[in-house]
Amino acid sequence: MLVVGGGPAGLSAATWLGRYRRRTLLVDAGDHRNRAVEAVHGLLGRDPVTPAQLRQDALEGLSRYPHVTVRQGTVSGLDHADEGFEVEVDGQCLHASRVVLATGVRDRLPAIDGLAEHYGAGLQHCPTCEGFEARGRPVVVLGWGAHVPAFATELLDWASEVVVVSDGTPLQVTDAQRRQLDEVGIELVDGRAEALLGPRGDLHAVRLVGGRELPAAMAFFSIGHDPTVELARGLGCALTDEGVIAVDHEQGTSVAGVFAAGDVTPGMQLVAVAIGEGATAGVACAQSLQGRATVPGAPPAAPSPELLAP
Repeated sequence: MLVVGGGPAGLSAATWLGRYRRRTLLVDAGDHRNRAVEAVHGLLGRDPVTPAQLRQDALEGLSRYPHVTVRQGTVSGLDHADEGFEVEVDGQCLHASRVVLATGVRDRLPAIDGLAEHYGAGLQHCPTCEGFEARGRPVVVLGWGAHVPAFATELLDWASEVVVVSDGTPLQVTDAQRRQLDEVGIELVDGRAEALLGPRGDLHAVRLVGGRELPAAMAFFSIGHDPTVELARGLGCALTDEGVIAVDHEQGTSVAGVFAAGDVTPGMQLVAVAIGEGATAGVACAQSLQGRATVPGAPPAAPSPELLAP
């Protein structure tokens, strides 16, 4: 079994494949979306936890299953083969009977001074994840797409005030959206943000070209993100209109033997959701091999219900 991606979804899938005693290789390129974030929120019993601690604990849990291997590397090739898939990992050719894709998305980042210092602390991309930390404080939103009004309005659940900055690109909002934002007190600024002011953990303003400083205890950006679907596309997996991998209720893709979980599939992009989707994908992937033990010495699995005598 092959799991591509070592974020929350991939680690969760590998854990459940391990519990089903399926010989599993998890390949992780280490390019995790939340690697710069200081804390993950909203996990039952673990709020907050750092991404590094969450990953470390998950890897320690995986160590219980000697037939699960975690490998740092990149899956550079994935194709159909007899009874499974041909896999190329950093030049090495392997075979997998099943695949779980947990390859995530790549965020488009704003071009602004202070990005490296503030990203993951004062600058965030997820209102649902980090909005609570903005409660009672001013917020600036960087973005210009048609979705930005809804993005900014969500932040009013917490922020004392919200200002949207188009970052030098014409705002793609309708007159009706402008009126709605005006009604709730959200200012639209057709300008470009040039710098985040203050040390990490203590953002206090966003400076615009021209010198205007907008008070901001936190800033959020919504420019777009690119689903990592190259491997899925190469296998022929169907994609949604949004460009993510289409899955069924068991996280199965349109290609038999291929499952997908996490941000690269439809739905909320939250760590808690990714863990659940990874569990669903891992269990469904393992059960798709019912009756075929993959670990030497393991007893035969129970036959599928359709094979039982009526």
